Amino acid sequence: MQYIRIVFDSQMSDTRPDDNRITNVMAFHTGLSETILFKGWVTSDWTGIIGSMVGIALMAAIYEGLKNYREHLYANSVCLRKAKIPASSALCSSVHILQTLLHMIQLVISYFLMLIFMTYNVWLCIALIAGTGCGYFLFGWSKSNNEMNECCH
Repeated sequence: MQYIRIVFDSQMSDTRPDDNRITNVMAFHTGLSETILFKGWVTSDWTGIIGSMVGIALMAAIYEGLKNYREHLYANSVCLRKAKIPASSALCSSVHILQTLLHMIQLVISYFLMLIFMTYNVWLCIALIAGTGCGYFLFGWSKSNNEMNECCH
């Protein structure tokens, strides 16, 4: 099967895949040899792929949990604002600082998940989709209950 290869090289003069340059397959594939996010996270067999799939699914589920927890914190902070708390104290509140830190963590995880999907490895993409589905199943069930209630608890 032919793949379109993009070669990352400053000279771009020779694009033979048998030399030592880094190549990236830009089509969905089912290969077992994959570098994931970092040079130290490399798979070469089914054990590595399956272990990576579990880790990626967990990362995706944690992403969904973080997203729902941040929405929960935001809903509670809206209730606090309705209780006439001054904006200056709300800005420096521990809830707002926690929201900011969680936002940064969520952003990093979301970029990691995007880069993992961009490996175009079918197994890793399936793990990512399954992880987000499981995460939504575990953490998103309360969303439908909260949307029905307008008062804060």
